[in-house]
Amino acid sequence: MELKQPFKTVGALSVAAAAGLVGSLAIASAAQAEVVTIPINPGNVPTTAEDFENSCDNLPADIGSDVDGWVFVLPAAAGVEDNFISVTATFEDGNGDVQVLDTDSDGGIVSGSGDNKAYILAPAGWTLVDAEADVEDPDQGAQFNLTHTCPGTPGEEETTPAEEPSSPGSESPTAPGSENPSESGTPGEASTSPVGSNLPVTGTPLTIALVSAAALAAGGAAIFMVMRRRREAQDW
Repeated sequence: MELKQPFKTVGALSVAAAAGLVGSLAIASAAQAEVVTIPINPGNVPTTAEDFENSCDNLPADIGSDVDGWVFVLPAAAGVEDNFISVTATFEDGNGDVQVLDTDSDGGIVSGSGDNKAYILAPAGWTLVDAEADVEDPDQGAQFNLTHTCPGTPGEEETTPAEEPSSPGSESPTAPGSENPSESGTPGEASTSPVGSNLPVTGTPLTIALVSAAALAAGGAAIFMVMRRRREAQDW
């Protein structure tokens, strides 16, 4: 009778230990879920949106007309536990430069019944050359696919029209600083004094004045001599 109680206690402790072990294994299994990067199906790239299967399903309704929509699908064959975590796509733009877009900044994750999808929006006309996705616990060798695209129309670059050259003779060119030649005069030449200025006059006019003065003096002397002789004749 005294040995039964210890056996019951041992049994209860064993059951509790087993339950704890199962719980610990479940927690450890959940904690070991690993995020893995998987590639796109290489048969889907490179391609333009226009050259792929076209559909605008799974995309926002208000995307611009100059934007291409790219929709990716995570097939059941990939063995992933959940949806896409993120998708990163590498494009080549119209100039041949590499551009990298992702669902965090340029798209989003689409949750639906069955296979799960993600989308990326890119300028129209770009070429998808590669893509990769982060997923959780995929099967070995898992890949995802490009399922369809919604092509837009590439926008035209705005150009500033060149100014038309003016017709010859339409405008009379003027030298800098000489907008009114009649007022400013010819550059580099001394301006002519206006009529009626008080500048001294030299040369011929002065000679004429001197000759006239001498003539008047001579005439005066002759008259003086004539008058003197008449007075002397009267005195006789």
